[in-house]
Amino acid sequence: MKNTAIPFAFFLILLPLFSVQASEMELGYSSDSNNTQDSSLNLGFDITEQTQLYMGGGESVIKDSSGEITTTSYNIGLNGIGDEQFDYDLGYAYWGNTDELTTETFHISLSLYTQDWKFTIRPETQQIVLYTKDSRNQVDIDGSGFYNSIEYFGFDMVEFLYAHSSYHYDKNLTLLNTRLAELFLSNASLMLSGSFLEKKDQAEIAFNLSSSPWLPKRITLAYTQSLIAVDKSHSETLAMRLRFDLSNNVELQLEGGEIRPEFSDNLNYAMVSLRFKN
Repeated sequence: MKNTAIPFAFFLILLPLFSVQASEMELGYSSDSNNTQDSSLNLGFDITEQTQLYMGGGESVIKDSSGEITTTSYNIGLNGIGDEQFDYDLGYAYWGNTDELTTETFHISLSLYTQDWKFTIRPETQQIVLYTKDSRNQVDIDGSGFYNSIEYFGFDMVEFLYAHSSYHYDKNLTLLNTRLAELFLSNASLMLSGSFLEKKDQAEIAFNLSSSPWLPKRITLAYTQSLIAVDKSHSETLAMRLRFDLSNNVELQLEGGEIRPEFSDNLNYAMVSLRFKN
């Protein structure tokens, strides 16, 4: 697993070169009230009229009361339209820090459309590695997840979405929330393990509005509730997203919100992304 940083370095070098041939490119940046910062670059390539190859990479500087750590991420996948009522997505994603904790996730997503509805299911598998303080030993964890969502877009101006995700692990992750874990794992590893979820529920309502480039084309209000697998705490997120169509080929998205963890202070965050289409 530690060799993952080597192909990631080549990936970041080649990614801007690929952007010349990309049919889509998205640049993203976000920050929160803990001064945690995240930047990303995602690209899409049209293989055929119905098939697209996508890839992306990013870096995060994560901070909390226990310190600061930098994580890297990248993903690659293939999505396409099977017919007018069906599409699919196959993908791989890496995230983590090769001295502390890494995850590799494989997923397949299937969506079915009707005139007014969209139904999606996405099973996934996850391989997690935590490294001990001396970096000579590792703890391997296998996980699995299942995401499903339902969307309704039968109205002209209003759309609805509800999604549920559940996750299972082959080891008891609550052991990471004990004094014993602190003897073998660093504070950074334990901080990153807080991203492992047991379940998540999400509800959204979106309003499709003006076509003017100076007014939002779409406004989305979202509420998310998560159950953290390590300490069994709940976390809520309230968010608003604004999408502006600056031109036929350029899309701006702004997002802001508040994260409300059960056992720590609330966080405010802001995100901006620019999407270019050829």
